[in-house]
Amino acid sequence: MTRRDLSSIDASSDAASQLEYILRQEKQKEENIKTVSAQEAMSQAPVFVGDSERDITRVLFISQNTELLNPSQQTLDGYLDLSSLFDEVHILILRQGIAPKSPVLRVSDKMWIYTVSTKHWWQTTAAALELLEDQLVFANGFRPDLIVARDPFESAIVAYKAGQKYGKPTQLHIMKDYTGTTSQNSAGFWGRFLTRFTIPRFQSVRTLTSSMQRYLQKRFVITDIATLPRYQNYASLIDTEESIDLKHKYQPHIFFLLYVGNLSHESTLHRALDASRFTLKNPRVGMVVLGDGVAKNEFIKRSRVLKIEEQVIFEPNASQLVAYLKSAHILVVTDTDGDSDELVLKAAACGIPMVMARNEKREDIFTHGESAFLCDPSDVQAFTDNIDILQNDMAVRNVFKMNARAIIRENFHGNPGEYREAYRTSIEQAFFIDAAGDEE
Repeated sequence: MTRRDLSSIDASSDAASQLEYILRQEKQKEENIKTVSAQEAMSQAPVFVGDSERDITRVLFISQNTELLNPSQQTLDGYLDLSSLFDEVHILILRQGIAPKSPVLRVSDKMWIYTVSTKHWWQTTAAALELLEDQLVFANGFRPDLIVARDPFESAIVAYKAGQKYGKPTQLHIMKDYTGTTSQNSAGFWGRFLTRFTIPRFQSVRTLTSSMQRYLQKRFVITDIATLPRYQNYASLIDTEESIDLKHKYQPHIFFLLYVGNLSHESTLHRALDASRFTLKNPRVGMVVLGDGVAKNEFIKRSRVLKIEEQVIFEPNASQLVAYLKSAHILVVTDTDGDSDELVLKAAACGIPMVMARNEKREDIFTHGESAFLCDPSDVQAFTDNIDILQNDMAVRNVFKMNARAIIRENFHGNPGEYREAYRTSIEQAFFIDAAGDEE
């Protein structure tokens, strides 16, 4: 089968029981979800028939995320239904706990979910490989064309061993910061130790964020590494009505600067604090730092040295990002990485005036003095001066808000079809990496 490289054009038991309950309810309504083995289904009519020029791709995803057991939709990114991405999808869920009554479920014409439950995590690999051998190996070999691990831990071990056993290409997705740079996602000592074994075993790796991609590139030699595409429908944020009453939440402050970012040792929050220190001498002005990380205490100490500790509020939960962008008065962006590039686009749609570090991408989108203030990244005084202008001139803030939103409306329309194709192509790139390795 010839493939074309399109790249040029990341409480399980309760979930399983809920799934079983819903399936029983569906049966009562005569809307059955078929529960059959993959082998039985493959002996029936083909699950995909079409005249598309695109090659058929059958993918096995291995994950510890039990949210994929949701009977209404199986999605990797919160937007795309997996059934719309590939011609055949198999999902293997790894978890600890009591074995489910139905370890194999056919949830649609071309999608199956398999659940492996073990008492201890170290039993997972053997149990998973046994299930794959039983369910997905037929007379003509292993059914899936590609194996994707959705975490660098047990899922990665199973994917690597299955790829080796059946001669199939593999790809690793790293969807969380396992390194300990954020307290919420830290994998712990043994988890981080395990990644030293798993990550180098994959030639194709995808991450959720560009910062994780850079972290891996510094520490591992990976042939094909990239950040997964993201749905960029920023225009939809313009009319979103999310907000937070910051004046009530953070009394007695009434005017708010906002900084958003991962508080790692690479963070440039120190520049934002230095640039804002004179503005924050006003007791009615506060600065919300939205984010968490291992360097948080260093930044708390810096705010004390600058004698603005009463004005700086560290808010570790960034789940309400849009609401903060809609509610604060000025966004200070001193970072220049890919994550902050996405942040400024969301902020522009939300209508918050910005003072940001300039880079080539931002200069191509924003005009200094018209839609935002752009400063040289290391020029703290420029940040200070422009923050002062925005604080004291509501008319300038309103102009920035209007012009930035106009940029989003004109240039950033989310196209689901293009996004779907980009996401699928990024995963299928593993085929070409594997083929290149075979030729060598």
